[in-house]
Parts: sequence; structure tokens; C-alpha cells
Amino acid sequence: QGVGVSARGVSGVTLRNVNVKGWETGLRVEGGTGWTVEGCDFSDNFHDPDFGWGEHGRRGGIVLERVQRSTLRKNKANRVWDACALVESDDNLVIENDFSHTSDTGLKLWTASRNTIKGNNFSYGLRIKPGEVHARDSTCVLIESGSNDNVFEANDCTHGGDGIFVRVLNGWVSTGNVLERNDCSYANNNGFEAWSPRNTYRANTANHCSYGFWLGASDQTVLIGIQASHNGD
Repeated sequence: QGVGVSARGVSGVTLRNVNVKGWETGLRVEGGTGWTVEGCDFSDNFHDPDFGWGEHGRRGGIVLERVQRSTLRKNKANRVWDACALVESDDNLVIENDFSHTSDTGLKLWTASRNTIKGNNFSYGLRIKPGEVHARDSTCVLIESGSNDNVFEANDCTHGGDGIFVRVLNGWVSTGNVLERNDCSYANNNGFEAWSPRNTYRANTANHCSYGFWLGASDQTVLIGIQASHNGD
């Protein structure tokens, strides 16, 4: 229960080399700019690998709401529900973090735009029981509800339920995102699943999944130099 480190309406904070475990959420910031969170470990907070289908709240490692122009660098959040959630949070840098082995998502974006997400480990965003066909709602990266113009570069999104999922459950698409050199191989379901138009996929890899690229309703979409082999085996 509770939050390990909590802030509301606070800006210009540096949080470095802090370990937080055993809470519902490790770090929650609401309304702030100019944060630097570096070298911290938010592993072993709320985790529910046995949960079924559906939403289960934003909690686990890091939850940023209405946070702008901030940096998350070289942090860890393993064995949590969501490693990092960006909600109405724009112009942030998420770089070289280990947000792997989660029961829901490694990274979740909701109305979060113009963020740069580069060189992170989001692998094993996976919630599945032995013998189960579908990995429920789990995914390494989830993008939804008007999360536009983000850059995703050179991230490890392998071995997830999905690798990267652009979801449109409420009819609000996410557009203008550029995804380059991300590896979404070995997804239980889809390497890339998208239901949004006007996104660009460049030099990404989606091998050994059920489907490499599942692009329903993805009009005006660009795919350049991708790999998608050995899918459906």
C-alpha cells in the first residue's frame, strides 16, 4: 500500500541512487517540470502476474502525471505491474532504463506526447499462465489516447504479450509517432499491434511472434526496412 516517494506540484528535483520496494507505487509525481530521476531502483513494488483480462490501475514502479521536460535515466523497475506510466506528460526523456519483467507493461503512455524513449529494456512485459494461448492485456509498451509525436528508438521490447501496442479502446487514436530500430521479437501475440493512422515504423524487428505487424485501421502508415520473419510458427 501507499507510495514510496510522492510529490505534487514540485519542480526541479533530482532523485538519484534511491531504492524503493514493497509499496503499491515506488515513485508518483503529479504536476511538475524539470525532474531528473537517475540510477534508482523501483523494483518489487505492486505486481500481479495472476491477474486476468482488463485494467488494474496505474501502479507499480513509476507513475508521472502532468510532468513535463523531465528525464528518467538508467533506473530499474522489475517485477512490478507497470514499470513506468506517463499520463498527460510531454517533452520528457526516457533513456537506458531497465523496465523489464513486468506483469502489465514496461511503459504505458496516456495522452503523453513529444517524448523521446531511447535505449530502454522493456522486455518480458508478459502476463500468461502455462498452456494459455493469449497473454491477456500484457505488452512491453502501450501507447493510447492521443499520445502523439513520440520517438521510440532502439528499445528492447522482446518476449512480451505484445511488443508495442498502439491501442484505441476509447476511439482516440495516437498519431505522428516514429518507431525506429526497436526489437519486438518473440512476442506471444503480436510484435507490433496498432489501430492508429499516420505512424512511421522504420528498421524495426518482429520475428518469431504470432503476428509480426498487425495493423488494423492503420491508414497512411509507413513501414521502411522492417524484419518480420518466422511468425505464426
